Amino acid sequence: MDHSREEKDNSNDFLDDSEDAMDLLSDHKLDKYVLRLYIANYNQKSLSALENIQKLCEERLHGRYELEVIDIYQQPERLEEDQIFAIPTLIKELPPPFKKLIGDLTDTEKLIIALAL
Repeated sequence: MDHSREEKDNSNDFLDDSEDAMDLLSDHKLDKYVLRLYIANYNQKSLSALENIQKLCEERLHGRYELEVIDIYQQPERLEEDQIFAIPTLIKELPPPFKKLIGDLTDTEKLIIALAL
């Protein structure tokens, strides 16, 4: 019996090109982003930050993100939980690494780099 031929035939057993395997690979690339934006009473700077992050998320992460908006006047207890000292502040919870960005989020290039988009 020719073992080299048998080994060649069995080598394809390790290559899985099924739809399930391809779905797993594509899911790995499509990590879901979990973001929290702290704002203050929908003032101009807060609204600008909200518009900027929503636009970027729709362009880069369409259907792959959760954005929670927290008004510090409505939920002041959340400030201490996430150690928020300035407004607006964006927190990237997932995917790792954890990031905290402060400001109106107008510098799109900086935002893309910081969020690893």
